[in-house]
Amino acid sequence: MIYVITHKKFNDEIVDRKHYQILHVGMNDDCKSDYLRDDSGENIASKNRSYCELTGLYWIWKNGKENPDDLTGLVHYRRYFTTEKEDILYTYFHLMPKLLDYKKIELDLMNVDAILPKHVSIMRTVREFYSDLHVGEDLDLTRVSIKEVCPEYLDAFDEVMNEHYFYFANMIICKKYILDSYCEWLFKVIEHLEKKIDLSKYKDEYQARVFGFISERLLQVWVHKKKLSIKEYPVFNTEERRITIFRKNMNRIENLMNRTRL
Repeated sequence: MIYVITHKKFNDEIVDRKHYQILHVGMNDDCKSDYLRDDSGENIASKNRSYCELTGLYWIWKNGKENPDDLTGLVHYRRYFTTEKEDILYTYFHLMPKLLDYKKIELDLMNVDAILPKHVSIMRTVREFYSDLHVGEDLDLTRVSIKEVCPEYLDAFDEVMNEHYFYFANMIICKKYILDSYCEWLFKVIEHLEKKIDLSKYKDEYQARVFGFISERLLQVWVHKKKLSIKEYPVFNTEERRITIFRKNMNRIENLMNRTRL
């Protein structure tokens, strides 16, 4: 079963209920009756403000009914895997994509360990890019936690921090035993890191989602260390189409013209 993480009610007609199950995270007061809830069973739902979709991932790890070789993973209420063709049709022609075919996922996972979002290439390093968007000090504290909890991952962490690409959204599909292995490592690191970070320093709700942001980078560290074979697929957003190269260039031209006027 693949889980669709959501923090609110949404138009779920796109979800294939045969292979996907919706999991409501965080404040579950306004939750549809047919959604699973991450405040049931063994859970850390109360940490959703800073953990984001990780409270859902924790719930899947501890409460999922899948067998070790069963396919599982998580996507988001507005972000799903699709094919390159479907993504292009959506980006340029406004045609809503189809979710990645479940049979294709099954076939892929006969040959690779995991399915991840198509990586994002960046000019700056992963460390620099994170510091541009968030609190750079938190990555330093993450490194300290890894050194103290699992020093064998330190080289992998440093190597990933100097890469010029990253995976976003904490989305992964794999076999349950692989997801369990990842969660066992991830939450050991995050729980240790949580003791080092003072959440009161964040002045807005967005930056307070610190452990969600950091875990996006830690997934890459874990995949790198484990030398997992992966298949990448585009991720489409049901609420916001990808900016085309034409729109990007128009934005650059408009910005240049605005600077010239000044």
